[in-house]
Amino acid sequence: MNVLLIRPPNPLQHVKILTHTKPMNLAYLASYLRKHSFKVCIVDYETRQYSDDDLFQILNDKKPSIIGVSCMTPTIRNGAKICYVVKKYSNDIVTVVGGPHANSLPVQVLKEFSAFDYLIYGEGEVTLLELCNYVQNRSALEQIKGLVYRNGNEIMQNPKRELINDLDEIPFPARDLFAYGKQVGHVSRGFSNKLLATTFYTSRGCPYSCGFCAIQNTFGRTVRFRKISKIEEEIRMLVKDYNFNHIVIADDTFCLKKDRTMELCDVLKRNGIKSWSCDTRANTITKEVLVMMKKSGCKKVAFGVESGSKRILGLNNKQVTVEQIKSAVNWANEVGIKHVEGDFIIGSDPSETINDLEMTRKLILSLPWTLISVSVIVPFPGTHVYEIMREKRMIHDDADWEDFVMFGSSPKWHTEHFSSEDLIELQKKITKEFYLRPNYMIQRLMRVGSAAEIGYWLSSAMAFLKWYSRGRLN
Repeated sequence: MNVLLIRPPNPLQHVKILTHTKPMNLAYLASYLRKHSFKVCIVDYETRQYSDDDLFQILNDKKPSIIGVSCMTPTIRNGAKICYVVKKYSNDIVTVVGGPHANSLPVQVLKEFSAFDYLIYGEGEVTLLELCNYVQNRSALEQIKGLVYRNGNEIMQNPKRELINDLDEIPFPARDLFAYGKQVGHVSRGFSNKLLATTFYTSRGCPYSCGFCAIQNTFGRTVRFRKISKIEEEIRMLVKDYNFNHIVIADDTFCLKKDRTMELCDVLKRNGIKSWSCDTRANTITKEVLVMMKKSGCKKVAFGVESGSKRILGLNNKQVTVEQIKSAVNWANEVGIKHVEGDFIIGSDPSETINDLEMTRKLILSLPWTLISVSVIVPFPGTHVYEIMREKRMIHDDADWEDFVMFGSSPKWHTEHFSSEDLIELQKKITKEFYLRPNYMIQRLMRVGSAAEIGYWLSSAMAFLKWYSRGRLN
């Protein structure tokens, strides 16, 4: 039986200053289905131009029995559109939706979009396999945990599935199903997608519960770690079979365990990885670990900071202090990490005031970041912020799921002290104040190491100026 997995087009997929990566969640699903003898194809409509005719051609060629779409909140409508087209082609093809939006609103999504036959919530590999077996053999549907489905006019939700205890039961992601070299922007801020790069996971989950983050809808607050031996085996394959130039470690929080992080650095160093990057938290890092990361090829570490206000950090449940942030950033700069990034959110708690934002602004300008990202809060379904803003009617009545993006459109919501227009203006003001400092621009030019880097930074600068002057990313 053939299975077709699709990533729908993203409204901002052609924007050069945003991060664009391969859909590794689909690659893991594909490898797990392959392990159990299903034939799988991935179609990524973030890198391939979507049209109904193109989809019909794929359906003719692949003849899938099941089509799965993985949707973020702003792509759920495009996912539904694809499945409506599939149903026009053949109503016999089973359509299933998964991804962050489905995890957050499992019953509502099936009520809202009739094109989806089934919805998978929670961790997807085993549930999708059992659904494929059901379609093939017509086994008991009500016994498939993590599944939402239709029973006449009723929406039925089966119990949640337990998480996979041993992540190494899942084969390495099916990277061979991707086309490389076709994405704009960067694989990680500071690293152009013209590099041959890949995303890599050493764990799943996060033990923290930040109010603006929806990851708990999928993994709860658990963290599961892969075996070091399997990580090394995969890294050797990435070097030998793919010759990747850069690896983005995409764990939700890298560096949770000091000894493990040091061991992973050894693995990266002895297997020829020349360049890698990661996201982490200021309260989980030490200078000793950063030294080891630098020696093993770490070229970037990004810290999720969100705010420079102690009050807002507390309301976000960040469990990190401003002092820890300052120490971590200074250490990373002192040991020579090429890029030190800070990620901030305006309105991360709806009660944020101009005084709170002033503390954030001062924190940004006082530390040796090489890169920052200042986004406007997006109240994603399933988050604490979403519940607060919905209860207080801060989300406007005309808000559509496609509006739930961090950049590129005027937000269809407001906070206690800032209108939609205020949020955008504050975002632009803080971003401009950081990036358009003469000293910063001189330092960036002095640290450029190649003609390719010059091209990347010039392209990014032009895209930034276009956004700043026009208020649009496209």
